[in-house]
Amino acid sequence: IHLDKPDLDEELVNIKPTPDQQEFIKNLMVFARTGDGKLIGRPPLTEEEDKGRMLIATNYAKKMAVDMRLINPVLYEDHPDNKINVCARKVAELYRHSHDQRGTQIIFSDIGTPKPDSFNIYDALKQKLISDFSIPAPHVTFIHDWTDRQKPELFRKMNNGEIRILLGSTEKAGTGLNVQ
Repeated sequence: IHLDKPDLDEELVNIKPTPDQQEFIKNLMVFARTGDGKLIGRPPLTEEEDKGRMLIATNYAKKMAVDMRLINPVLYEDHPDNKINVCARKVAELYRHSHDQRGTQIIFSDIGTPKPDSFNIYDALKQKLISDFSIPAPHVTFIHDWTDRQKPELFRKMNNGEIRILLGSTEKAGTGLNVQ
């Protein structure tokens, strides 16, 4: 099948670790060797947990790499150079650049999905886009907020440029998402 499709315009954005992330990486490496949970802000490992120490370290590393507030939202603050802020700046730039065409963007994140009453990437990014970059709230939505029955309406609104930024996980937005 020969379909018209746009050329891929791929850009790799390297983001250096924040000072808190640099410190946490050091602690995480010691935790991986010793199993001392206090180093990463958790209770000591049980004997059973110690068998999965590297899995625990990997999970903490994934969270830390995205935003330290996924580790502890009270202990760590928003940093201007964390991934949420870098992403928000880039999304806002593309939003403005494609304003006349009512261009749309899909942001995938499988970590930090929406959870009531706890810090999550989706709410933090949406709030930043609205408050720091003056993107109207109705232009930003989460796929998690749309039922299967409502998705045709979501697709229509994205195709019309009424909704311009969609955040979703690979599971919810990776297959069968009918937006062009």
